[in-house]
Amino acid sequence: MNSSLLFFGLFPILGYLALISFGGRRAALWGALILGMIETGYSVLAFGTLDYISCLALAVLAVSVWASLRSEDDFYFKIQGAMVNAVTAVIMLIAFYGFHRAMLLDAANKYLDFNQLMAQRPELNKDILVETLRVASYQLPAWLILHALLIVYAAANWGKWAWAFVCVPGLFLAMILGLAFAEASVLRGR
Repeated sequence: MNSSLLFFGLFPILGYLALISFGGRRAALWGALILGMIETGYSVLAFGTLDYISCLALAVLAVSVWASLRSEDDFYFKIQGAMVNAVTAVIMLIAFYGFHRAMLLDAANKYLDFNQLMAQRPELNKDILVETLRVASYQLPAWLILHALLIVYAAANWGKWAWAFVCVPGLFLAMILGLAFAEASVLRGR
């Protein structure tokens, strides 16, 4: 697995936090946008293609930076993670219920080389892993929406460091909980 997927979106937030301390809001917002573009470029180089989630995240980042610069309020930048989560959750639900596609299973096949992973790790039960990713494809959107609501609340009411903590480690926690509950559902059903 390419570890860059796990850290996508982290660098604009870290850049923003570093630059706002030294260069002010405008510099921090521009720096976050530049780091987001660099991340997207790296994604293209690493995978040879630009996927729609990366395009969505960069577009939302650009619009939120523009809105924050225009209004001279960084609230719009701070909620860009919530907007990406909400749109991703909607896309996952539409893909699952409308097109009968499990996005997480598709992503595992695209980014992880699923068959190679199974060959390298024979102790993994392929059926359980496939079913967990399928179940998580319709359960994870609820966790993403919950995380999005928490980001908006933190952006409106908490300081920049608490907001950043909700954004980054909070996303990892939401994903871990979503996958854990999906696996528990699969194991309970067996």
